This record gives sequence, structure tokens and C-alpha cells, in this order.
Amino acid sequence: MRAQEKNIRGFNLLELLVVIVIISVVSAAAYPNFSSWRKERELRGAAEEIKNLFSNISSQVQRGLYAFVQVDVKEDATDKTLTITSKGMRMDTLMATARETSSWTTDMDIRCNPTQTWDDEGGPDNKKLEVAQLIYKNVAINFSGPLTFGTVCFSKDGTYYSTSGELETDPFFYICRRSSTNTKCDVSDAEVPDEELDDVFAINWSRFGNITLEKWSKTKGEWVLQ
Repeated sequence: MRAQEKNIRGFNLLELLVVIVIISVVSAAAYPNFSSWRKERELRGAAEEIKNLFSNISSQVQRGLYAFVQVDVKEDATDKTLTITSKGMRMDTLMATARETSSWTTDMDIRCNPTQTWDDEGGPDNKKLEVAQLIYKNVAINFSGPLTFGTVCFSKDGTYYSTSGELETDPFFYICRRSSTNTKCDVSDAEVPDEELDDVFAINWSRFGNITLEKWSKTKGEWVLQ
């Protein structure tokens, strides 16, 4: 008895084209949302890394490993690079430096200068976990000029809290995405970011090393603690 032939048929060309068109339409509609989400996640990751660098070096001075520490924030607009480095100074080095420089204890610009002697400094040649260095190509901040820097320094009880450069007056800086059309985080004096900026974060600190991370909410019109 002959087996009944099965009615087997595949997609014809028209059906295949219809499926391809549907997939293309769905992908085109979803891509902008996915791209925006991916960029926000990348920027958030950078902001959290920077916040953790601040928190880690601040905790080292509170633990007593260092007597004096610094975070050096440097932006090279020409090279389009943001470099953030943490540094530590032990008690014997601090005492020797203060003796050698009479104005060290009173002049914040001298005390928090990035070029002074540090026992440990973050960088590719330093493997110590207490200090670190972060380098970004796709992250911008609110500094101005072709090569700008700002430093903030902490001591255990806040006595030698110091700032210099772009961070001399404000205990915070902004973080946003760098692009060909956006090389700076434009934020007004009222601390409201430019409407064209999709995502903006802010790193804040106190003289005692309390570090916080905030993000600007367009829907709420305010900064939200992260």
C-alpha cells in the first residue's frame, strides 16, 4: 500500500519578502530607543566609576592609610580625553612637605597642586588598589579651555580640605556624553542643564569626603540622587 504523500510546501518569495519587511520595520522602530538606552548606560557606568574613585580615595584617608589625598580631574579638549586620577600622601611625607613649604598649610593652591610629591598615584604603572586612574574618550564635563584641570584634596578631619583650578569654587562637576557637536556639559548658573543634553550627572562632595552622585531629571525638573 503506497504511503500517502505529505503536503509539504515552503515559503514562497513573496511571503519571505513580507517577513523581511516586517522585521525591518520593527527593528527601525526599536533601534532609536535601544541606542538611547545603550548610551545612557555607558554614561551612567562612567559616572558611577568616577564616583567610586572619589569614595575609595576618601575612605583611604579616613582609614588612616594616607594623611592627605587628592583627586585630579583633567580634560584635554584637543585630544578629547578626560583623565581622573587619585593620589595619596602618607603622614611622614605630609609633615616633610609642610616643613619645606612654609605656606603649605595656608595656601590651598600650593597644598592641592597636582605636581607636588605624592607617595602613591594612580596610573598604568601603579598596581596599588588604593589609587586609580580613569581615562575616557566619550565623556565630557563642564570645564572650559583647551587643557583644563581641577583638583580636590581631603584630609581625615577636613582641616586640609583644598581645591584648585576649575574646582576652586564649586564642590561638584557635571558629566555628560561627548559628541562631535557637544564637547562640554552646558549647565546654567541655576544648575539647569541645556535642553539639548539628554543625560547629565553631577558628582558632589563635602570637605569631609561625603561623595554623592545625582542625575538631572527632565520630567521632574530637578536633580535626583542615584
